[in-house]
Amino acid sequence: MSRLAIQGGEPIRNRPFAKWPEVDQHDEQNVLEVVRSGNWWMYSYGKDEFAGTVKGTSRVEAFEKAFGKMLHARHTYATASGSACLEIACRAIDLQPGDEVITTPYTFIATSTCILNALAIPVYVDIEPETYNLNVDLVEAAITDRTRAIIPVHFGGVIADMDRLQSIARRHNLKIIEDAAHAHGASLKGDRWAGTLGDIGIFSLQQSKLLTCGEGGAITTNDPELAELAWSLRHYGRTQTGKWYEHFRLGWHYRMTEMQGALLLSQLDKLPRQNEIRRRNARLLREELTAIPGIKVAPQHPETENDVYYVICLRYDAEQWDGIERDLVIKALEAEGIPVFSGYTFPLYENPLFQNIDFNSERSPYRIGRDRPLADFREYRERCPVAERACRRESMWLTLDMLMGDREDTRDIVRGFTKVYEHRHALRALANGSVAETLQTTR
Repeated sequence: MSRLAIQGGEPIRNRPFAKWPEVDQHDEQNVLEVVRSGNWWMYSYGKDEFAGTVKGTSRVEAFEKAFGKMLHARHTYATASGSACLEIACRAIDLQPGDEVITTPYTFIATSTCILNALAIPVYVDIEPETYNLNVDLVEAAITDRTRAIIPVHFGGVIADMDRLQSIARRHNLKIIEDAAHAHGASLKGDRWAGTLGDIGIFSLQQSKLLTCGEGGAITTNDPELAELAWSLRHYGRTQTGKWYEHFRLGWHYRMTEMQGALLLSQLDKLPRQNEIRRRNARLLREELTAIPGIKVAPQHPETENDVYYVICLRYDAEQWDGIERDLVIKALEAEGIPVFSGYTFPLYENPLFQNIDFNSERSPYRIGRDRPLADFREYRERCPVAERACRRESMWLTLDMLMGDREDTRDIVRGFTKVYEHRHALRALANGSVAETLQTTR
């Protein structure tokens, strides 16, 4: 192969990967019909006291039924965002000030802020080295008399070890809020679908996700009591049998618009085909990237029936690349036209918000029921070495748009990694040269 593109050589790829999201005439027509109808909110079609009398079916409700049917969920409610779903779930399980929730430090901040917004405390457990999912082996030791729930995340679309988590939750009378924001359409053998494996599940429908309307979310549950609470909390604390201006609990306005519902209906039609394309390309990558030393692909759950890929998470071992730091390898891949992403910059507990909130002040609601001050969140650096390693030097993400092409697009990814690996000595020299140049200019 020619020399590295980062050194002026010809790149492996000069064209972009697939554009995301996919948009077609069906999407345009669905949204246009709603716009022209003037019925832009779901209760245009309702029977409430002040709702409209329009004939037909709300697009939001139609999406809820279709998505719930796909997942075998008895109850599905669309919301304004995946973060809104998490807020609703925390309230629905009756999370109280001073309670604790065990969760992962390797995910988006919303999985923690929903806990904090309920005035409860996130308790971080390290992640598995292979999948970056919550390490179930460490969960039970983190349980205290204040623990009320566990929030696992199916990272990248890989389903977490829900059977063991359910067993732990039952023994300790805990609820499980299942964060399936990455796992639309993922399932295990026996018709067990992501989003229905805990007490209550959540999906994000934000633009980067496998199913999207730009911004949005969906709550799923098979528990009728939690379903009633979720419906109410999404809708200002109303009940499905009460009057329009009767509010029975403190809730939010977290509804979805009809335009979003219409867009999701056409996008949902595409999801099985899109998941199959990503599945096919992911399997090709899994087969061919294994030939490159120091690159390991995260495994799927052993009982997976339908595997999905929000990202393909790779683990990089610098020792097998002559000690070259991950970030320089990523820059070299980007120069080759392979836009690899390093993922989260640091674990959640290192976000500034954890230092900016005074958890231990005399007026702090987070100390309710506690005799001793809360520990410093920076202490998790020692407790979560796998999350630290993943963020600082190991993880590489291939995003879903990179998996939407044909076999040659996918093989370009392999060619890029192969080329950079085969020229690692040149890349190492480039790294050493950069260090020498920096030392020279600072003397």
